Amino acid sequence: MRLLCLLLLLPLTVNATPLDEALMLVREHHPVLVAERAQLEEQGRQRDWTARVSMSWTERGTEFGGEGGANAGLRLNIPLFDRKQKLERSRARAGFAEQRAKIEAAFLGEVKSLSRQASDVSAAQQLRDLYRDRLAYRKQQVDEGLEEADVLWSEAEAMQKAEQSVSKSRRELEAGLETTAREYGGYEWKRLQALLAAHVKQN
Repeated sequence: MRLLCLLLLLPLTVNATPLDEALMLVREHHPVLVAERAQLEEQGRQRDWTARVSMSWTERGTEFGGEGGANAGLRLNIPLFDRKQKLERSRARAGFAEQRAKIEAAFLGEVKSLSRQASDVSAAQQLRDLYRDRLAYRKQQVDEGLEEADVLWSEAEAMQKAEQSVSKSRRELEAGLETTAREYGGYEWKRLQALLAAHVKQN
């Protein structure tokens, strides 16, 4: 039966995108979900009913003053229709599902933010490449005597600023990837960081 379940899940795993894998990892390793899942499992091991045992002890004498002996009584009370535990488990499962949905929504919001940061990196790189090509063109013009060498200063300065913008946007993206992975990935945050990096690279 376990093998059949694995075979059914195999196509989903093979075709999973980095974001799909990241979501599965968050569901499995987010610290809050790990703690709540452990609590649910503990509740599942509890009985659906509670038994109450009471003992009594009495000494009884005879009407002639002699000793009649001792009596001991044992009472066992097992409720037949106690739904308290089932209701508590149902509420706990509903609470867990709600908490997981909130965490997933917050995580996907972070992923969108990371994707925007990745777009900023790409735009900064394109602008840097444009200034680099312009600098190369101006240098060629100067070498051919068609322009004065002074024009190279402004072009070089523009390219340097564009390079700094690329470095800054890259650092912000890397910091965002690590922060999000640490918050949502638990002990598996490095693997989550790699999955997030792969996702934003594809988009």
